[in-house]
Amino acid sequence: MTKISNLRRKSVKAKNNGVKSVEWYYLIPLIFVVAILPLIVHLKVIPLSGVSYDYWIGTHDNYDFFSYYKGIGLIIAASSALFLIVVRLFQNDRNIIKKDFRPYYAGTGIYFLFILGSALASDFPGVALSGFPDRYEGLYILMAYLVVFLATTALVSSEKQVKILLGALLAGAFLIGFIGLFQYIGYDFLKSDVAKSIFLSGQYKSIGEQLNFQFDKYVIYATLFHYNYVGSYTAMLFPLCFALLVLVKDKRAKAVLGFMTILMGIIWLGCNARSGIVGGGLAFLVFLIAIHKLLRKHWKLLVVGLVLMLALAVGLNQVSGGYFSSRISSLYTDAKGLFGIAAGPEPEGDRIPLKAVEINGTQGTVVTNSETLNFTYDEGQLIFTDSEHETIPYAYDREQGTMAFSDPQYAEYLLNVGQLNGKGALKIQKGDIQLFFGLEPDKLTFLSPNGREISLEPVEAWGFAGHERIGSSRGYIWSRSLPLLKNTLFLGYGPDTFAIVFPQHDILGKMYAYHGDMWQIVDKPHNQYLQIALNTGIISLLAFLFLVVYYLYQSFRLYVSNPFRDFLSQAGVAVFIAIVGYLGAAFFNDSVVSVAPVFWCLLGLGVSINHMLKAKQVKEP
Repeated sequence: MTKISNLRRKSVKAKNNGVKSVEWYYLIPLIFVVAILPLIVHLKVIPLSGVSYDYWIGTHDNYDFFSYYKGIGLIIAASSALFLIVVRLFQNDRNIIKKDFRPYYAGTGIYFLFILGSALASDFPGVALSGFPDRYEGLYILMAYLVVFLATTALVSSEKQVKILLGALLAGAFLIGFIGLFQYIGYDFLKSDVAKSIFLSGQYKSIGEQLNFQFDKYVIYATLFHYNYVGSYTAMLFPLCFALLVLVKDKRAKAVLGFMTILMGIIWLGCNARSGIVGGGLAFLVFLIAIHKLLRKHWKLLVVGLVLMLALAVGLNQVSGGYFSSRISSLYTDAKGLFGIAAGPEPEGDRIPLKAVEINGTQGTVVTNSETLNFTYDEGQLIFTDSEHETIPYAYDREQGTMAFSDPQYAEYLLNVGQLNGKGALKIQKGDIQLFFGLEPDKLTFLSPNGREISLEPVEAWGFAGHERIGSSRGYIWSRSLPLLKNTLFLGYGPDTFAIVFPQHDILGKMYAYHGDMWQIVDKPHNQYLQIALNTGIISLLAFLFLVVYYLYQSFRLYVSNPFRDFLSQAGVAVFIAIVGYLGAAFFNDSVVSVAPVFWCLLGLGVSINHMLKAKQVKEP
């Protein structure tokens, strides 16, 4: 009788803890998301047409390595998780849908409705559904994020499952850190023949030797596409590992966590992403607030951690020949400029060599900081004059289609007449200035480098005048993006359509912001909150903010002054500050399929842990 009673008690306890309701193998899609998905690198050649081509860099194909197949993997994982939830519902599992999660369900539902509405109402449906080249974060991917979030809240219901998911996350982080560490010292695994045999297949295996990689040593991009995204990733992983290292008592776990903390710390600092440093710094501040009553107990470990981070920073700076310190100092300089502490804006005359471009029928004018060039296209002939409307003679090489001025004042100009996207065109070049004009019988048009007719209308800007270069030109991007919010109060322009609606014709602003690169393609706002507001609308941004703020509020109440005696509370605060780190970095980074799925899964994990802790508090006297 005693044995039977004990078995019954164990059965009831297991059921109450949720262990019995969801077995570990139901977590396989989520394990894939946090451990395997960020590691996927494989070439997908995608033909471009329509607006995807018009607003791209001029090539007819996008050679994508880091986003497309990650997106496919995410959709498969999200679909699998959704299927498993349906299975559990048919099995009458009451733990799948929780009454306490109603605010999260409401916020997610509103966010989804405005994502869907923005996609369906978009003027660019192809991009809104599948995403923009190199990003591919359209409707399908945004829906998958929300499914991953909800699936994590539904399927994770026990301490054992929390350990499984965090273990998978750390396993994936180890591989990313290992690849990133060797990239920093100049041994990039992705440039090896082994890696190329993995991410190149079929007819494209032969291009391996011709591949040009964007980054060299002292920069870590791992398998996440760009060092900024490594910054967002490590702004989550480094604080998470450190928090667990401080709080977890098991010695073997501490050894593993100590190693992972050092590795993630190296990648966090070594990727040179200032956004990640800001996010990670904010996470540490919140962590110290949360454990303020335990600081006396853990002060030695905290001091050792701080000293170790300073030593790593000095070491990385030495290895990189001062590159790390230059990035940190630029962060300080940008901060001073942003808050008006630095010197005032640069004088207008020092900012850009190009002052104006005008078209009036068949007449065009280019004004630089040293001269004016007028030209007229009349009956197939080009006539050039100066500011006094005196004719400027030139020699024309018909075979090459080039023109050269004999006037010494205009000797630096290079002119070409030919075809651009099947149309007659004139290219005027002087130093960084590169201008393209369509030659039509009754008018001139202004063209982009790929032959798309663009406007010469003035571009509206809000703020950052003279400080457009702040934050690697984020000041410029934000100043031109903020005015677009006037049209997105209800619905946005469509998921991932930012590059299309951004004023890409702002050649004067780009010439200053990008140090002469007047045709730079701005395909993201470098601010996730602005990205959401523009792509899917301000209401969708409010829904997203509700989700994360409600979670942060609940977490703050649970973890500030918590004694952290059990693993769930330790894991909960670690996930909490990881979310804080990501959201901090998101002020300067965008949502991307390389990192965002991990964030959404961690957010769902954090919600589940909080639910388990509150349920535990209710049961305890």
